[in-house]
Amino acid sequence: MSTPTQRKTIVCPCQDVTLGDVLDAIEHGHTNVETLKRATAVFMGACQGKTCAPHVKALIGEVSGDDYRRPSARLPLQPILLGALADPEED
Repeated sequence: MSTPTQRKTIVCPCQDVTLGDVLDAIEHGHTNVETLKRATAVFMGACQGKTCAPHVKALIGEVSGDDYRRPSARLPLQPILLGALADPEED
């Protein structure tokens, strides 16, 4: 169980994920970066993990001893022009 201080320490400012959230998820068995990402939303913010990755890497190494690797990136199914998103009716 996390302490009140850990509940106030922000690890991922984009998603408001605290140190307590990450430690609780690791305690519940989410020691793999992919499952930790799904359990806490770290790496899912606007920065895509550039801010929280170093902190999460240190936590995973400290708590679980597992080796860290960044979550996999998912590419779009097919490229799309930005204009098509702005005005889908225009050809």
